[in-house]
Amino acid sequence: MLIIGAAQFASDAIADLPSVANNVSALAEALTDPAAGVVDSARCRQLINPRTPAEVGAALDETVHAAGDTAIVYYAGHGLLTPRGALHLAVAGTDPNRVAYSAVPIEWLRMALAESPAKNRILILDCCFSGHAATAMTSVSSALTAAIDISGTYTVASAPANSTSIAPPGDRHTAFTGELLRVLRDGIPGAGDLLSMRDIYTALVRGLHARSMPRPQHLGTGLADHISLGLNAADSPRRPAAQPSATSPEQAAARTKEQSSTPPADTAALEKQFHQALVDGYRAMKRDINYNATIYIRMISTSGGLGAARQLLHASSVSSGFTTLWEKKRLDLTVEAFVLQERWSALFTDEELQIARDRLAEYGYQPTAQPGR
Repeated sequence: MLIIGAAQFASDAIADLPSVANNVSALAEALTDPAAGVVDSARCRQLINPRTPAEVGAALDETVHAAGDTAIVYYAGHGLLTPRGALHLAVAGTDPNRVAYSAVPIEWLRMALAESPAKNRILILDCCFSGHAATAMTSVSSALTAAIDISGTYTVASAPANSTSIAPPGDRHTAFTGELLRVLRDGIPGAGDLLSMRDIYTALVRGLHARSMPRPQHLGTGLADHISLGLNAADSPRRPAAQPSATSPEQAAARTKEQSSTPPADTAALEKQFHQALVDGYRAMKRDINYNATIYIRMISTSGGLGAARQLLHASSVSSGFTTLWEKKRLDLTVEAFVLQERWSALFTDEELQIARDRLAEYGYQPTAQPGR
């Protein structure tokens, strides 16, 4: 992940943006959060006030080529247009009279993402005229553009093509990134346990509209809008519905005894075996298809195998990991495939088993029939 912030500029004709530096540090912290983030902190690169386009280009090239599962590129600063209307991203040394030669062409970002080995690509722009990025990402008919369409990219821009982004004076963050950080921090009620790009964009539109801010733009190809940017703080794993509060003393005593008792030995053993099966599945992903599902193993470690499975089953959309396994033709390693193995069926409700069947069927996968099913 590469997070770029251009906050200070040598030219008096380009206004400084003090809040941009705060954007960079806060977004890095949110996306690398050990409990809910999606990026390993060792793979997060922050670039504050780059002086030249070449400095950005070098960081961009290193970052996107080192990405495995998902490449994320974020830029906050000023978007400038050439006389012919081409979007460029300002750096500290940009000359507003020579934009084409002193700022970063949006084409560089498009090409870098197209050439990245990452299966999922996300571009987030918080700058004036950033809506041009959505056009730039699809304007070139080429093999590289086709590769993006197949593999999946998601672009979200802070403002329409002919509009400006807002950096409210005195605010800690720009309007767009401030709203993005709020969504990542507070979550989206009713969106499930994972924050997909689709849900995030919808929440951004709603939140910014309520504050009379410019409407963000987006473009997703393939299954890119299902890519997750983290856990949803607003929705915890679903639990059985609470019992009615009006109960007799005898019922209350019986319930207290039931809740305080430990699970039957066979159920506890089954949960432990299921947990180990998911861990083994994670290892198989690394060994067989060179896929390091860091968010997935973190969920297993934090919530246990059963808890992680239920979170993923009840999410409103598939995770980026599910998408990657689908692209690699290894849906047999998904949580859904494990859940449908007969030996684990007692751990899940009929509803959860049906969710798993329907999701795999939607992606054209038929689990191997199990004896006795």
